[in-house]
Amino acid sequence: MSAKLGHAADDGAFGFSDSDVLEFLARNPSFLADHPEILEVLTPPSLRTGRRVLDMQQFTIERLQTTLGKMRAHEGDLSLAVHDNRSSLSRVHAAILALCEPGALDDLVAVITDELPAILEADAVAICVEGDETQLGPLPAAPGVCLVATGTADAVMGKDEVRLVNDPTAANTAFGVIAASIQSSALLRLQLGRPRRSAFVALGSRDAARFEPGQGTELLAFLGEALSRRLREWLDRAP
Repeated sequence: MSAKLGHAADDGAFGFSDSDVLEFLARNPSFLADHPEILEVLTPPSLRTGRRVLDMQQFTIERLQTTLGKMRAHEGDLSLAVHDNRSSLSRVHAAILALCEPGALDDLVAVITDELPAILEADAVAICVEGDETQLGPLPAAPGVCLVATGTADAVMGKDEVRLVNDPTAANTAFGVIAASIQSSALLRLQLGRPRRSAFVALGSRDAARFEPGQGTELLAFLGEALSRRLREWLDRAP
């Protein structure tokens, strides 16, 4: 007599027999392919083969179980990446909306240096301009606006419009008294209008993993362009 799968229910109903399951699978040969999750709970049969015979059934099931586990792990990583990307997009959107608030140039600089760190989950934001104090033009001499030596932008950024670095010495001149605690930075090249000199915005974090080489930079490049345009609105019309 064929063994019963499941057990008798209180209402008198019975489970399916082995032959019922075998008949169902025979009529639906793609069932396991359509429902690979069942392979996680199946117990592969013990080796019952003769000498020099490879148990391909057990090998196949174990391999499918391993593959399914890797797929689920990859799916989890992908979901996390999508969540992080959406979070980054929301932060950049919020930063650009803050830049659009009305006010004078001093107000705009204050938004960049005082408000953007919290919005972008950074510990400091600095506007770095090459030159000396006589070349600041209309930019206010304020905390978060720093003068760097000529050639600094190219030295720390190369030819990139955005560069992510987790070298704590890469932009030390940008962060003043907290420079020693900055472990990673995002550097965004700026086109400041008048005076037309090399400049960049430095986002600094105490977390070495916050800005790492290899992360996507498209959103930061967009933010850098928005920063340049808002600053040029004031710098290009300054006397």
